[in-house]
Amino acid sequence: MTKNLKILNRLVVLLAMLALSSVGFAQQKWTLKDRWRNSIGASAHLLMIRKNVSPAFGVFYNPQINIINKYADFSLAVTMPLTLGAHVKDTWIEKTYFYGHIPAVLEANIGHYATRDFRSDIGMGVGAGYAAQINGADVSTGFVATLAARTWFFRGSITIRYLFHLNLQGIGGYNTHALGVAVNMGNYFNKLTHMNKMSKFQNFK
Repeated sequence: MTKNLKILNRLVVLLAMLALSSVGFAQQKWTLKDRWRNSIGASAHLLMIRKNVSPAFGVFYNPQINIINKYADFSLAVTMPLTLGAHVKDTWIEKTYFYGHIPAVLEANIGHYATRDFRSDIGMGVGAGYAAQINGADVSTGFVATLAARTWFFRGSITIRYLFHLNLQGIGGYNTHALGVAVNMGNYFNKLTHMNKMSKFQNFK
């Protein structure tokens, strides 16, 4: 159990270092309100067991703080695409238990939802980092890579995110493919909808 706590402590320290780095790189004119993003939804994780997979499902929450926030359609961000849920007993893992995936990721974003002032209908993000995977009482860690696509959805905005977790150390960990669908949050979407329409007729510089 002590080893598991050490693993989690290292992950927290890594996240803190990335967050502190944002203070140094962010332009002074940007406030936390300008740099903060978050989205909420659901995700499915396929735990790889030899040539088979065993699914876990959960609530997906993705907070994000932009480090580089200078351009309307580009940002470099520290993000945590979290999943908290459960694995249900099946043929390959014969027990039901709490499942969690806690990554700290550095991500480059372009287009839609990259910043508060984005002007594109479609956007994407690509990133990499380190993550803790919780399978009941077992905690493992490993490298994580992610690819995200973002666009308008009815009168709101959504993100579809793929993650791959490569298990490196710890007890009871699995290489994992994950897919999350989340609604992008923010009280500025009404204004942005108008801005996106207007941007088709203006030459922004």
